[in-house]
Amino acid sequence: MIYYCADDYGLDETSSLHIRQCIAEGVLNKVSVFPNFENVDLHKLSEQKDVRLSLHLNLVEGRCMADASRINLIADQNGNFRYTFGGLFRLGLLHRKELEEQLYREIKAQILYWKSILPAGAPFCIDSHQHTHMIPAVFKALLRVLKEEDIKVDYLRIPAEPLLPYLTTPSLYATYSGINLIKQWLLKFLWQWNRKYTKNEPVSTSCFFGILFSGRMDEKRVRKLLPKYQRLAEKRGFDIEVLFHPGYLKKINPDFKDKNIVFEAFYLSENRKTEYDSVMKI
Repeated sequence: MIYYCADDYGLDETSSLHIRQCIAEGVLNKVSVFPNFENVDLHKLSEQKDVRLSLHLNLVEGRCMADASRINLIADQNGNFRYTFGGLFRLGLLHRKELEEQLYREIKAQILYWKSILPAGAPFCIDSHQHTHMIPAVFKALLRVLKEEDIKVDYLRIPAEPLLPYLTTPSLYATYSGINLIKQWLLKFLWQWNRKYTKNEPVSTSCFFGILFSGRMDEKRVRKLLPKYQRLAEKRGFDIEVLFHPGYLKKINPDFKDKNIVFEAFYLSENRKTEYDSVMKI
């Protein structure tokens, strides 16, 4: 099975509308939903066709869902998250035990909320904004919540891209982004570190596609690489998840400042419209 996934559903109505259009008219069949922005009607998503829904854990943008006074390392007194991926990673090195405890509280609040709104019988899928669940302190806190709440996870995104499809496609070498190369290798390293925590309970995941060309997932690149992913996934007995960010915006919502939206340039990027078009054409 190939899951064509859109992240960041629920950012605002315009962005979410574009994602719904990709479900109705394009190839999109999986949507990752913010739990801490707008009140999201998941039935509006799943009514359009057979769409898999995923919790998009968010620890870097917007407001927390736990009591802000009990997670002051990661959120300010107004409940706004303080750090992006790099900040959380550094905190994990300096204040590991305290950070894990606060992350546990916030992740628990988001997961229990997701559990309360997920349609009955729907699979329980998890990923995260900026892939922060791959930070060891976050990963351990997440596993602790799932174990204590006795939640069976049907799918956990592991964004550790296989290298073979890229190594065997030299025509794309010149199009690699330096920052995305760093992200790709960092996430692969973090997965090698985190997988020891899953020895007793292996995670259900997929062959993941969407880091090296994050923000640049155009139709040409996807068509070149996807057949190689398919052959690799068949050998491993895995599904494939192809990540897009098609929820583009032409202008910033005026309330973004009040909502602690910090990645405005990313949401306004023309590359998001390119990814929207790709989902419609593939």
